[in-house]
Amino acid sequence: MITLETKKGTRIEVIDLCNFLLDGGTMFGRIPKVMWEKWFPSDRRNRILMATNIIRIFHNDGKVYQVDAGLGSLYTDKERDILGIGESKPERKSVDDLILTHLHFDHCGGISDLNVRRKVVVSKKEWEDAREVTVLTKGSYRKKDLELIEKKLKLVEPPIEIAPGIEIIPTPGHTRGHTSVLVDDEVFFAGDLIPTYAHVHLPCIMAYDLYPLEVLEVKQDILKRARAKGWKVIFEHDPYEPVKEAGDLDIEKLKKHRLSAVQGYQYN
Repeated sequence: MITLETKKGTRIEVIDLCNFLLDGGTMFGRIPKVMWEKWFPSDRRNRILMATNIIRIFHNDGKVYQVDAGLGSLYTDKERDILGIGESKPERKSVDDLILTHLHFDHCGGISDLNVRRKVVVSKKEWEDAREVTVLTKGSYRKKDLELIEKKLKLVEPPIEIAPGIEIIPTPGHTRGHTSVLVDDEVFFAGDLIPTYAHVHLPCIMAYDLYPLEVLEVKQDILKRARAKGWKVIFEHDPYEPVKEAGDLDIEKLKKHRLSAVQGYQYN
């Protein structure tokens, strides 16, 4: 766990709920393996290690806000093998509100292990698309997750501030209704807009991204704002470097520091 504190005194915990494995080529799209394997070592099935980093925001209003919920524990043996998910013993935590960047299973599946006291906050566009899947998206959304979410669902149309200093920002591209979260104009939780530190390299766009050119445009804008305002950026799927300072958000810093960060992580 990594603990951050904003200048306004808001405490933020960055927690990796569970690691899993995804195909490296899919995560890096048109980037060749000879490049991306320097940043993410792969196993013999071409899979790379992924984190499910979420944040808990301890607000000065006394409420606890969580952003995303990780994979959760409701998977078949076949799914566990494909995704490299180990056995887990979920601990049922309580939070006041849960904010979901989007509704893919690796971001909202953990709602089954979470006690949400008030609302589950989702963008209206994302909810619409999760309910009307296509041949491209049906593998990413699970009915059992949506049924749990719907019980406490609050639909919003970003940009919107859901509590003082907690802003939900529209960052479409990965999905039409994808969002990110900015805390006190200091800490930016990127979701799948920039899933890992390696994805600050602009051409690193996932095959999972439904609107890749929009991802490129939005990512350029967000990184420009982050550097200008000195934001810390949290990468939801990076197991090695989940948080980076504004000054590290460029490809040259990535090339300089990444090899030492992943050294020793090799898979069979």
